[in-house]
Amino acid sequence: MSPPLLPSLPLADPSAIEVAIEVELPEDEPPGQAVLDPESRSSRLCEEIRRAVQEAAGLRGFFSGRIGVLVTDDETIREINRRHLEHDYATDVISFTYSRSASVLEGELVVSLDTARAQASDFAWGWNSELLLYVIHGTLHIGGLEDGDPRGRAEMRLAERQVLARLGLVADTESVRAGRAKT
Repeated sequence: MSPPLLPSLPLADPSAIEVAIEVELPEDEPPGQAVLDPESRSSRLCEEIRRAVQEAAGLRGFFSGRIGVLVTDDETIREINRRHLEHDYATDVISFTYSRSASVLEGELVVSLDTARAQASDFAWGWNSELLLYVIHGTLHIGGLEDGDPRGRAEMRLAERQVLARLGLVADTESVRAGRAKT
């Protein structure tokens, strides 16, 4: 088990999935990223991240616990991938499951804003929607869904489409293919 990446917080509401969001981006990050300010409880994207985690966890039958989400850049996610998984490359999302029992779920996920920006244009939707897809995917992994074989991949894609639809991100859920959306 990997050491937690985010600070441990006491569980305030045992009847809900709590989501702690941290943003770790370079100092020279372009202005306009204030939408990712986790200190601002009104941040639209942070609220969408919270809802994406809660919907994905709920789909897997988990309704209480704690999930930490670290939004970062390719350099940082590559270092985390190398250090914890011995993979020396950047990736879209990394998930760590700490506890999964009954309806309680605890874990962390790391998502790359750089990768979301690069991939979003390939799939004709915004980087924020692509980032939310990574959050959904990572939460589904923490909830026990695996995609290492064709059957698991099909289950993962179906679950991703269901959560995206619940979030109102894709009207035609069949337009999501291979974990990516096309309009």
